[in-house]
Formats: sequence, C-alpha cells, structure tokens
Amino acid sequence: MKKVILSLIIILVNTPIIGSYTKGLNAPLVSFAKKEKLEKSVVLETVTVYNPTTHQCDKSPLITASNARINQLKLYKKELRWIALSRHLLKRWKGDFNYGDTVKLESGDLEIDGLWIIQDNMNKRFKNCADLLFDSRVKKLGKWKNVKITKVA
Repeated sequence: MKKVILSLIIILVNTPIIGSYTKGLNAPLVSFAKKEKLEKSVVLETVTVYNPTTHQCDKSPLITASNARINQLKLYKKELRWIALSRHLLKRWKGDFNYGDTVKLESGDLEIDGLWIIQDNMNKRFKNCADLLFDSRVKKLGKWKNVKITKVA
C-alpha cells in the first residue's frame, strides 16, 4: 500500500514538470511555422519570352545558368516551366531567390500565370525583369508589365 501511495505521489509531482517542459518546446515550433508562411514577393517591371537559341542565349543554349539541361521535347509540350530572373534577384548576387526555387507568377494572363522554376539568369544589364522559357514553335513573343512573383515553400 505504501508503494502505491509513493508511486502516485511521484507521478503527481512529476506531471506538472513534464507538462510545462513540453509546453515550452511547442512554442518555438508554432512561431517557426508562421515565419515559413511569409514568403518573399517581388513585382517585376517586365516579363518577356525567350527561346533556347544561340541568337538569344550563348554557345550552349540548351544548358541554363543552373547547369540544368533543357529537354526540347518537354519544352515543346509545355511540360517545362522555367524562368530566368534578373541577377540582382538571385542569392548568388545577394538577392532573395535561388536556382531551383519555385515561384508563383501572377500577371492576369492565364497562359503564363502559375508555378515556374528558376533555372536561369538574365544578362547583367537587365534589372527587375524575368524571361519565361518557351519553345520558339510554341511562343515567339510576349511581354507583360508589373508581374508579381512569390516564392513558394
């Protein structure tokens, strides 16, 4: 009987300690989750179209700045949605975005709105712009103003 009473006392004494300890552990997780939802958004002045040609790129137009290879068949079928950003927007040049990041593009044009993956960068003379990769047989021209991009977690 004394052992049972002693066990109950030990359980009752330790329960508030364990409860307060675990309660303290949950607090940082909640605040971390809130930070994760706040993603970086930028409004780009201009978004245009580019095609993987030596005229518009360099000597190796099928290899992006992230070293990803462009599959021309997937590009033609619109299965690749890759975007090139101005250099100052990329972390390599102290920006907020990385190669491989997925961004949500909002322009008001259903053809380009949606998710795009950052795989390339633009020439250093361009600021606050982006280029959307399209096969030249699918889309040759396109220009949009004040397009919002948001990093997706």
